[in-house]
Amino acid sequence: MKSRSKVARYATSMALMLSGIAGYSLVTAPAASAATYGCNGSQIDSWNNTYNGTTYATTYLFWDGTYNCVAAVKRGSYYGVKSRIRVDAWTNKDGYVPPGDDGQYLYYANFKFKGVDRCIAVETDVWNLNGNNIIQDHVPPSGYFHCG
Repeated sequence: MKSRSKVARYATSMALMLSGIAGYSLVTAPAASAATYGCNGSQIDSWNNTYNGTTYATTYLFWDGTYNCVAAVKRGSYYGVKSRIRVDAWTNKDGYVPPGDDGQYLYYANFKFKGVDRCIAVETDVWNLNGNNIIQDHVPPSGYFHCG
């Protein structure tokens, strides 16, 4: 009887562990890789885009020695769901850098722009499924950072 109960406990804990792993992988985006998000270079920064305690996206910043590339990747229940997401950039030399990337995407928006001899600022916007803007995250809040 004791060994049967031990086997049952083991089977139950394995099932819970596997279901936990499977559930986690369904809502978590892949690790930040420049190529994964249509960028080149190395990751130099990232930050969560959070509102009311919920993270709707994570913004990654990459640098290849000439260009910056920013990718805003959806998180949680928005990951894999077609909804609007936008990423924009500004530099201390150019001001707003058009065109940014704004669209109805399943996973992410990305944008590549010249970074040599420039300091940058990035904005990520996320809309809910009803079309309401729920995040407008400008980083840094004022000024520029990551001077290249």
